[in-house]
Amino acid sequence: MAQVKQVLEYARKLAVDLEQDMSHKAAGDGFGEYWTANDLAAEGRIAARATSALEFLRQYAGPDSIWTQRATDAYEKNRHSMETGARALGDVLRAWADQVDAGIAEIAGSRAWAEVGIVSTDVMTQVRRLLEDRDVHPAAPIVLCGAALEIALRGVAQARQVPLPAKPTMNTLTSALRSADLITVQDEKDLTAVAGMRNQAAHGQFDALSKERAGLMEQQTNILLRRLADLIQPQP
Repeated sequence: MAQVKQVLEYARKLAVDLEQDMSHKAAGDGFGEYWTANDLAAEGRIAARATSALEFLRQYAGPDSIWTQRATDAYEKNRHSMETGARALGDVLRAWADQVDAGIAEIAGSRAWAEVGIVSTDVMTQVRRLLEDRDVHPAAPIVLCGAALEIALRGVAQARQVPLPAKPTMNTLTSALRSADLITVQDEKDLTAVAGMRNQAAHGQFDALSKERAGLMEQQTNILLRRLADLIQPQP
């Protein structure tokens, strides 16, 4: 998957960057070997890179994962020096990337990427076929559009660690993402309108439905799916 490759490449780049602007000091005078910044400006750059690396792991390994915990401990609790801690943080990044490559660890949100990709292609292809079939009632593609959006909304919520109720609906998912400031007011209005049409179809209120409205539903769903996909694309 292209997204996974991009995230792992960036993780390894962060690890390399964490080793820059510092020099190794040999053991002596009762101290073990350690690393130190080349100058005061370098010290600030190293600290900034470490902060970036920790935030990267919180997002892609998960805020409560053992990898994020180990990385935080490696950097913040290193008894030798801040710079030595930064290098240890880089080692954790590399180990995490290797584990993901081996299929042992998982990138937080990777399942959501796959789910949104499926609904944007396979499910919406089914919607198009239903719309082209003159014997199919417009309620069918409308309900399928609603299902595609609900899957995508749930995927975004999971990928971005948005708290959800036990049995989320399309409307509660939309409200949760809006509360988390992940979607705009206009997005919320569009999603609510689409959910309303889906509910009409699902509850047999066929008088208000037509092939034309189903076609508009398809167009709006595709736009919203692209918008939701952008919210979970890796942007290191």
